[in-house]
Amino acid sequence: MEKGTTAKVAEIRPAPPKTSSNKLPSQDLNATKAAAPAPKPKSPLKKVASVVALPIEKKWQEADTGAKNFFNLHGLRPQQLRRKILTLSFALMVLLPSLLGATYFLLIASDRYSSTIGFSVRGMDGSSAGGDFLGALTGLASVGTTTTDSFILMDYLEGREVVERLSKDESILSHFSEDSVDFIYRLDQSMPIEELVGYWQSMITTSFDNTSSIIEVEVQAFSPEMTERIASRVLSYGSELVNTLSQNARRDAVKFAEEEVRRAELRLKMIRMRMKDFRSAESSIDPTKNAEVQIELIAGLEKQLLDTRSRLATLVGTIDESSPTIRQLRKQEEVLIKQILSKRDEISGRNPTPLQQATEGTDRLSSLSALLANYEELVVEQEFAQQAYTAALAGLERSRAEADRQQRYLAVFKPPSKPQEAIYPRRLINSLILFLGLLAIWALVTVIAYSIRDHLK
Repeated sequence: MEKGTTAKVAEIRPAPPKTSSNKLPSQDLNATKAAAPAPKPKSPLKKVASVVALPIEKKWQEADTGAKNFFNLHGLRPQQLRRKILTLSFALMVLLPSLLGATYFLLIASDRYSSTIGFSVRGMDGSSAGGDFLGALTGLASVGTTTTDSFILMDYLEGREVVERLSKDESILSHFSEDSVDFIYRLDQSMPIEELVGYWQSMITTSFDNTSSIIEVEVQAFSPEMTERIASRVLSYGSELVNTLSQNARRDAVKFAEEEVRRAELRLKMIRMRMKDFRSAESSIDPTKNAEVQIELIAGLEKQLLDTRSRLATLVGTIDESSPTIRQLRKQEEVLIKQILSKRDEISGRNPTPLQQATEGTDRLSSLSALLANYEELVVEQEFAQQAYTAALAGLERSRAEADRQQRYLAVFKPPSKPQEAIYPRRLINSLILFLGLLAIWALVTVIAYSIRDHLK
């Protein structure tokens, strides 16, 4: 007998005997009464025990049967098989990861506090990257703007040097590796520096606006006090970098001009040294003055010669040629002519006469024309070197003034502040985004699988 059914007992009564048609009814009744045994006393009917199935046990049996039927893939039609695989993939790819992710975001993830600082890299003349229209459209730096310095600063704040300085100044490794931090964001102090830099880049966010040239830096930590301290350190490191870049740019801009000044000064010194050696060797401070004196002497001699010849012309024919006066004038004329020729030879550089060699010696000075040529060449070089040196000094002053105008500084308009409420992680939003993302991936994979199946048919 099955469970949950109740046995029914039916009362069986004997059927009345058939009567003969030849006998009277009364006779038949009497005969029946005589033949029938005496009736027994009636006894109560026995109740049969019944088994009632409990509803809980029935539900468990149905659930076990449904689970077995769900995982039993044998003997199913292809359409039923695909539906079961699709349901199983949805549970494994969407529901289970979403449940685990929501559990982490809602119950396990540690609170992260955020502090945002805003500043801009500007020049002494008030120029900034926002003044460059082409750079604002293309995002590229151009000459004379601070766009390049801004991108350098952002890369620096996310780099290794900042991590090392923060580890030394604020002990961020100890803060990020505390036991109160969840297992995903808890930092392992033994990890290499490259992974530490990657971890730091997940805790800092930098953004740059090409139009306004504003840089915003968001710093995250696991306590309000540490967040404010880290943000203050990051701002000070950025200011130091900008000052260093400005000093380097100023030094590079002035360096070329200073080198030009040094070269011009060295050249001028060398020419002056050559001029000194020339004057010492030739015993002449200024050969030009000597030439002027020689020209004046020749002019005087020629004047005297002209006077002598005039007197001779006057006396010739008047007195005898052998008179003392005529002979004296003739003698004076010869002497004046020799002196004039000697002075001219000295200026022109011709070979001296034996008389000049005897009177002036073999070690006579160079000719005046050669002295003048060498001296004028030195004078021209000296004047050119002097002009170059003056121009180099003027260029150095202009470079210094230009470098001062192009000096950079950090204009801070949003200083670090102490947060009061943790805004990370966004628990509900992250859970919803995780679910939607997994759902989109699952849907995409499903569509691709069905497309491949349809093409293979």
